[in-house]
Amino acid sequence: YDPKADSWQPLPSMPTARSFLAAVAVAGNIYAIGGVNFDGDLCDAVEAYDPISDAWTRVASLPVARSDHTATVVDGQIYVVGGVVDNDEGEAVVTDRVHVYDPAAHSWQQLQSMPSARSSHSTAAVDGKIYVTGGFATSGESSDAFESYDPVINTWTTLANLGLARAFHASAAFNGKLYVFGGYSDSGWMDLVEVYSPASNTWASAADLPLPIDEVVAVAL
Repeated sequence: YDPKADSWQPLPSMPTARSFLAAVAVAGNIYAIGGVNFDGDLCDAVEAYDPISDAWTRVASLPVARSDHTATVVDGQIYVVGGVVDNDEGEAVVTDRVHVYDPAAHSWQQLQSMPSARSSHSTAAVDGKIYVTGGFATSGESSDAFESYDPVINTWTTLANLGLARAFHASAAFNGKLYVFGGYSDSGWMDLVEVYSPASNTWASAADLPLPIDEVVAVAL
């Protein structure tokens, strides 16, 4: 999509068809990570799209196949957080596992796990830290958990909970604050927007979305 021309252009399809994946842009490439494949199985495929060559390349697979996870870029590294994985019995379960991908070395590394396992959550980076909001807990209920990860010291910190539990929502960083939009709570779809200030570890309400919505994406420009 070209915002200036307000027009769309078809591009080469991903080599692996999938849903419930995560995608990020780093070093000029777009990375499609994990998800659920055409057969309904969890997927470990990671593929990179280069806009200059207009081509996809298969890169190092995820150490653990997963879906309903997030991916966030900090200092050129891709951090994959939480989601759904298969346990030893082959059952789909919510995970607290975190991995980082180094595009230059084409390698993955496991990091300190989240304090709270969850899926269908949201992540965004503010001032070099990754903030994880909400999602579905292991109980299957939507969560109000809020935690941050510091890549420099590989440590998680538990922060002030969201005002309302939610999953399938979106978050974005803007002017040093974290904005959380919509989503799904145990009582239904949400139009609520909350704003987090890292300096005071507090949440405030912002203007509601025009309509309740979930499975939404937010991008700050």
